[in-house]
Amino acid sequence: MPREPSGMSQQAAVELRRILVPVDGSEGADAALNHAISLAGAVGAEIRLLSVVDPYVLSTVTERKEVEEELEAVVEEAAARVRDAGVEASTAVETGFPHEEILDAVADDDIDLVAMGTHGRRGLQRFVLGSVAEKVVRLSPVPVLTVRTGATGRRPYENIVVPTDGSDAALPAERLGVNLTGQFDAVAHALSVVPKGRIRSSETVEAQEEAARKAVDRVVALGDAAGVRVEEAVEHGVPHRVIVDYCESLDADLAVLGTHGRTGVERFVLGSVAEKVLRLSETPVLVVPSGWEARE
Repeated sequence: MPREPSGMSQQAAVELRRILVPVDGSEGADAALNHAISLAGAVGAEIRLLSVVDPYVLSTVTERKEVEEELEAVVEEAAARVRDAGVEASTAVETGFPHEEILDAVADDDIDLVAMGTHGRRGLQRFVLGSVAEKVVRLSPVPVLTVRTGATGRRPYENIVVPTDGSDAALPAERLGVNLTGQFDAVAHALSVVPKGRIRSSETVEAQEEAARKAVDRVVALGDAAGVRVEEAVEHGVPHRVIVDYCESLDADLAVLGTHGRTGVERFVLGSVAEKVLRLSETPVLVVPSGWEARE
């Protein structure tokens, strides 16, 4: 059931100053850029555009030069789109392994969030964003927004799903999900999943359901503190499938979840769940590292 916020926000908005968007001219990268522009406009961030020349898949110096020139054009065209939307933009073209260059840029440019497509150009294997995105999600110290080609969802966001298991590791994702919901004047949907199948002898289904209710109640409390409307749901099933199906049935615009969760019991191991959701979801997914701390 929905709960209305109890009053004005008592929680500082998360500050996202710089969003990194790797681009290669593919549809997946373009879709991610669209979401990054929407995010940047809502939170007042600037966008850093990065293209990476992978010399290890190019056979000649001439081919490398051609790719460099093409990617220079790609980042400049993307920058023009960003600036036309009233958002500040800067560009860079680097050479190396794509995921390493992206992670280096996160550290060197003081990036707060990465937005990237999950499928990129495969013909010349210059920048295969599918595998690159998974590596970045696993290794990034900052949240990573992944967007599939042709992803569903509106911009600006109206419905944001926040899956949680109630663990300490899930808390940064809960906070960011609620904060973004407030920035977009949207509705947050707190979701916890009681997995089907065998349970540990020390626990009962009732105990798991109670833990799931406490998990969504924590998101509701965050929403109350931020003046954000939160709806609650406790579902049963295979966690990643429930999350994907829930987002689809809701026609959600964004899912925000953590990368590591409770492992002592098999309620909701967010590490593996996040990867499966990332691979299967048509809804854009914002993956938040367990140890991430936002600027405030």
